[in-house]
Amino acid sequence: MIRKAGYVAALIGLFMLWVFSDRLLPPQEIRAERVHATDGDTLTLDAKAYRIQGIDAPEYRQTCKDAKGLDWPCGKAARAQLVALVTPGSLVCQPQAQDKYGRAVVRCSSATVPDIGAAMVQAGLAINFGGFADGPYIDEESEARQAKRGIWQGKFDRPEDWRAAHPRSSLVSP
Repeated sequence: MIRKAGYVAALIGLFMLWVFSDRLLPPQEIRAERVHATDGDTLTLDAKAYRIQGIDAPEYRQTCKDAKGLDWPCGKAARAQLVALVTPGSLVCQPQAQDKYGRAVVRCSSATVPDIGAAMVQAGLAINFGGFADGPYIDEESEARQAKRGIWQGKFDRPEDWRAAHPRSSLVSP
């Protein structure tokens, strides 16, 4: 009886290993010479969307207030910054997870930028996704905020709040 239970346990273990083997192996690198930036935190390659890990950028149609209280197109500026960061050379992304929309969540670097997410937050054109007390880019966000770079020069709605007030169905893609 004990021997039979051991076989059953071994079979269950092998089955579980087979089912979850894709999670045990290192993720495949995504390499690209040319990509399209949908907005400040999303890239498209071969019709597949990739979300930059650890950041949340203003939406493409989002506006912010500058130091004088005037509107400026912070969403378009965030997209332009991401384009500038991925254009200089080849892009390499490591998948980290999958988001609720089915996009691969990736950590990316280019020939000239070791961490695309960090660069976006340092430029003040994305926020640390975890908020003020958590997330991978706390220091970069603090530096951008103190220097009043990008969205930190004035007032802005956090991207998640802006999205809640402007559902996707009411927006037209860029």
